[in-house]
Amino acid sequence: MWRKYSRLLFRFVAISFRNMSEFRIDFFTSVVHSLIYQAIFIVFWKSVLSFTGQNLGEWRFPDLVILSGFTLVSNSIMLWFSGLLRLPQKVLKGELDKYLSKPVSPLFALVAEEVNALPSAQRMLSAILIVGGACLYFGIRPALGNVLLSLLLMVLGCFVMLLVQGWIAMLTFWWGDVSYLNSLVGITGDYERYPINLFPLGVRWFLTWIIPIGAISTFPALVFLGKGESAAVYFGIAALLAVFWSIVFQFSWRKALCRYEAFGG
Repeated sequence: MWRKYSRLLFRFVAISFRNMSEFRIDFFTSVVHSLIYQAIFIVFWKSVLSFTGQNLGEWRFPDLVILSGFTLVSNSIMLWFSGLLRLPQKVLKGELDKYLSKPVSPLFALVAEEVNALPSAQRMLSAILIVGGACLYFGIRPALGNVLLSLLLMVLGCFVMLLVQGWIAMLTFWWGDVSYLNSLVGITGDYERYPINLFPLGVRWFLTWIIPIGAISTFPALVFLGKGESAAVYFGIAALLAVFWSIVFQFSWRKALCRYEAFGG
């Protein structure tokens, strides 16, 4: 079964690259766009620190540059699963039939068909340039173990965020159009660019347990920088949320499929 799914995923990825690389100059333009966009936040942090001093809490300027790069890593990972977030439109338009009729998991087919492999590669390349450049310029030498742990934590955090966003998208089976609700959750994604441990306790709690933005940005960046004295706590939170949302998502998905009606009944 896994061999069949891996071959199918490979074909969808190849199609994604072929469709989106028709104009090759666009790939490099997109990388430059990402670098310029992140540079805006880097200049912002430099301006803030010029008024507040050398540090912002425990965050130095090089640390904030690393955080900016890490936001691109999480975006790169989540772009592979953007098809899950397009579920509401497919349900409202009755386009879920083709996934239910295929001899593979409809959820897998939904995600694989919408995979954005090339944009993901663009974001990842931009992230490598920012993080690698910051490490060289500022003399940051992260331990290999911290690098691997930070990446593992980020993957786990992205998995949780995708489950949360996918569950919200799934509410369309009961409530109809939930685009504005999705937009509200999308707004909280902007918090990944800021160190959430600098916010008031209530905001930190919300961005850790309800919409776990911290698990895809602040926490992995702290582990990468060797400041993750509470790394075990970060992993514990992410693992607990992953188990909880996996159960909720699977249960809701089975119930949602029972409610689905195509055009014609």
